[in-house]
Amino acid sequence: MSYRYGLRAGLEKIKTKAARLRSGLLLGASGLLVAAVMPLSAQAATSTVYNAIPATLPPNMASLGFQATQTSEFGDYVHLAGTDRNLNTVTVTMSDWALFADYATDARYSGNNSTWTHPITLNVYNAVASDPNQKGTLLGTVTQTITIPWRPAGDPTCPDTGYGVGFAYKSGGICYNGIAFNATFDLSSLNVTLPNDVIVGVAYNTQTYGTAPMVLPGPYNSLNVGVEGSATVGNDVNIDRVFWNTLTPSNYTDGGPGGTFREDTNWTPYGTVALKITALAPLVGPPTNKDQCKANGWMTFNNPTFKNQGDCVSFVATGGK
Repeated sequence: MSYRYGLRAGLEKIKTKAARLRSGLLLGASGLLVAAVMPLSAQAATSTVYNAIPATLPPNMASLGFQATQTSEFGDYVHLAGTDRNLNTVTVTMSDWALFADYATDARYSGNNSTWTHPITLNVYNAVASDPNQKGTLLGTVTQTITIPWRPAGDPTCPDTGYGVGFAYKSGGICYNGIAFNATFDLSSLNVTLPNDVIVGVAYNTQTYGTAPMVLPGPYNSLNVGVEGSATVGNDVNIDRVFWNTLTPSNYTDGGPGGTFREDTNWTPYGTVALKITALAPLVGPPTNKDQCKANGWMTFNNPTFKNQGDCVSFVATGGK
């Protein structure tokens, strides 16, 4: 059973990080290798406070493969826009290079030729500004079982993109090695108030890496996290840097130590992880007397929200029932 995708034999001779990324750990948009609590979202409108995901998701984008780079966590240090700071969701663009045909006889995956699933963890940390910047305290974490699409079968007319002629699939006349998709994590029930700057990390297990390696080969060996060129809402604090936990010291620009989630440099033009953060306005309410509902006062509450003044008055009169 093959799990070659995201890893190339030529890595042994790669001398620089930029070359390593271009040599198969990243897949560019061209298709050529370039390397019991009510959720707050039910109570108030959300806003996007950071976004580095394209408005229209391309068939694929540059990405980092965890198994290929001995990675257990990968993420970015970002500055949030606006004033909403009650954490709601984080969406991450990922890339899957796995083919169903390679796992059709694996009992874990044989029953579904469209998608497969894998538990993925999303971590949000305080950011400690320094040089290098440091990961602070963990603000919130969630592990969800994410549904992942199998990438399409190869097209025999696609040229060699590092894995042989016909390995890549074709979309819109362009050949791609992986398929991009968005994974959204709901953290609204954690009631986390975000600072202006945070570090977001994505973590999951592959065959031999992660907090609890899977041991067996599987499509998770071909699962990557996307990187994109720029943020359209908020700011990537440094577009040349990411946060990375790889066991291989030589993967880091400074040569080590490995096995810690820390800042790494020399990532331009791939130094922005493709992620989006939504947040809620500060909670206001609930009202405690009927007068607070009058003169449009009912409109100021979002914990809970009300349809009109009468709805607010009824809430107070019934003790929140």
